[in-house]
Amino acid sequence: MAIYGDYHTHTPYSHGKGTVLDNAMVAKNKGLKEIAITDHGFTHKTFGVKRSDIENIKIDIEKAKNATGVNILFGIEENFISLDGKIGVTEKDLEFLNIVNVGYHKLAKAETKKDFFGLFLPNNLKWYTKRQIDKNTICVLKAIETQPINIITHLGVGMPVNVGEVARLAKQKGVFIELNGKRISFTPADMEALMKYDTDFILNSDAHTPEKVGDVRNGMSYVLKYHIPEKNIVNLNKRPDFKNLK
Repeated sequence: MAIYGDYHTHTPYSHGKGTVLDNAMVAKNKGLKEIAITDHGFTHKTFGVKRSDIENIKIDIEKAKNATGVNILFGIEENFISLDGKIGVTEKDLEFLNIVNVGYHKLAKAETKKDFFGLFLPNNLKWYTKRQIDKNTICVLKAIETQPINIITHLGVGMPVNVGEVARLAKQKGVFIELNGKRISFTPADMEALMKYDTDFILNSDAHTPEKVGDVRNGMSYVLKYHIPEKNIVNLNKRPDFKNLK
């Protein structure tokens, strides 16, 4: 079994170590057909990609595609920034973005003080009460309902949710749940809920260095342990059918 593409990789435009070309070269050498460059989103306080870099990223992508033959998507890994599920992507951003990943990052910019005290502070301090988990779940559900999202990255890491509720809606809305190459927090009960709702998973590396591109061993261990059917891994031996965000 092999993945068609890796749809979560970083470059120095956020805090990755390798260039777009470096990532593409490793992808080519590992037999991948496609990757996505998904640097941290505009709302990340310290590592966020800058909108002023957009044109340079486009140029780097075209050069790397021509040099390697690997198809490269211009993506982003945005952040949940509010209790009502907002992320930092605008309609104008969708003119150049091919793919939008979204995850919880503790250093993202809260939209308001209410969001900071209601979402970021308790999660960053690990105050994982039932009430907080309910708030977290509502945040993710509203994001899936209202925001342009293809992939939820490292679901539950740093921001616990009711995984079953998220899985049910994600399946309805064509949003993929990531099996992350570095961080997976799913319990056996979470995996039971994910399987119950016929979740569409995607295996990604979350590579911050070029050599990690295509390294999905962590996610694959869950595929094997929980006997996830091949049809439910959207980038296994096939190209994912990403929903149109526009």
